[in-house]
Amino acid sequence: MNRKSVFVIAALFICTVNVGCVSRVIREGAGAVRGASGKVVELHTPSSLANYRGLTVESITVAKGLRVPSDIVTLVRQSYTDAAKDLVLTSSGSPALSVSGEIIHYETGGAVSKAIGPLQEIIVRTQLIDAGSKEFLGEANLIGRSKALTSGGSHNLTEGAGKALSKWLRNGGVKKDDD
Repeated sequence: MNRKSVFVIAALFICTVNVGCVSRVIREGAGAVRGASGKVVELHTPSSLANYRGLTVESITVAKGLRVPSDIVTLVRQSYTDAAKDLVLTSSGSPALSVSGEIIHYETGGAVSKAIGPLQEIIVRTQLIDAGSKEFLGEANLIGRSKALTSGGSHNLTEGAGKALSKWLRNGGVKKDDD
């Protein structure tokens, strides 16, 4: 075997071994740019939300016994308020939706992270109510999830939950001003 062949085989071996490292670098870079992702798991699908122009964030609670950072409720409320603003739903708009929720899961690592890489998530079981009639409209688990260290932490996870709220409202018919 000549010297060039040995070099090519060694280079291929190094590249093969480092594929996991390269994908991790890509995932961390994407996490830094995009932040945590938002996912919606609908439990009760609302009828059309197209006519709504307002949104207020009501009660956000934490499930009994769940350990969370002390500022998590404030961060969820803020991410929900920001999601409403992005969809041009104001606190004084009418007709209005009322949103409330309970944080039912919060994880910032653990056995899963050690086995397959970083995984952090928050799940907020969220209800939509017609603010005027108090009619129940829908319920979903809104999930903020990060698979990268750069997009983890309570602030990023709650922003992911806000992204999920935005998706849920848009799927229900709420439009942005430019839509």
